[in-house]
Amino acid sequence: MNAKKLLTTILLVLTVIQNVYVSQCEHPNILRSAWLQNPVTLDGDISDAKEWIDADSVELDIGTNYGRSPPFLETKLWAKNDLTDLYLLYRIEFPYSSYDLDDHAFIYYLLYNNTSSFIATDKSIIGQLTPPYDQYNFDGTNWTNDVPIGVNNVEGMGHYDGIFYWFEMKKPLNSGDACDWYFELGETYGYADSPIDKSDHLCVGLYDDSQGYNLQNFFQLVIAEPLISDFTPVGGEIVEIQKQEIIKLILARLGIYLTLFLSCLIAIWKLL
Repeated sequence: MNAKKLLTTILLVLTVIQNVYVSQCEHPNILRSAWLQNPVTLDGDISDAKEWIDADSVELDIGTNYGRSPPFLETKLWAKNDLTDLYLLYRIEFPYSSYDLDDHAFIYYLLYNNTSSFIATDKSIIGQLTPPYDQYNFDGTNWTNDVPIGVNNVEGMGHYDGIFYWFEMKKPLNSGDACDWYFELGETYGYADSPIDKSDHLCVGLYDDSQGYNLQNFFQLVIAEPLISDFTPVGGEIVEIQKQEIIKLILARLGIYLTLFLSCLIAIWKLL
């Protein structure tokens, strides 16, 4: 084996090792979405005991400077999804003396192109009295409303109970209007945990209107994918879903992984 082939092989092995290492390093705030079993009424409150019992959650502190500087707010975030939509529930502890009807919750996603610019950006805003906002085209400072280029795909509402802000949100995993995030079943989003990290950013937070600043933090979201047993009636309506469709989805994903694996083996064999 000549020096060039040896160097190429070493780089290939190091790349594989790096990917394995990264996969083992969990984000400090990881939220694994659950598969939706119970319907959600988007009224900014827990409508009944079963509404969010099927969701998984994560606890984190949001604050200024991306959660690194005070004030800090204890926050709990629940997530669940079905084939088409992501559902989020926020519970943010907030002092009664500072309550403001114009305060609102948000979530945003930034996908960098390995520089300071973005491949895709998306932000969802849920208020208490105002309608939800759907935004994109972040330039590092300002956002643009999806309408009229795209569609407002955000649904939700919030309220304050004297101790906590509660916000419920629903948004498509993939709206198809090119102004929103593109999330897929079984995939993970939000690898960054620092503003200088050029991995994809996924941030959740609260805008404090009286203070004029965001309180936020990074988190990582794993979108649930269905098991055959997950296809149960939701909201009293029975939807026929064939097992063959689920098997096809699983086989397609396995085919992709197998193709990548075989490509790596062939590349290594040619170098030897």
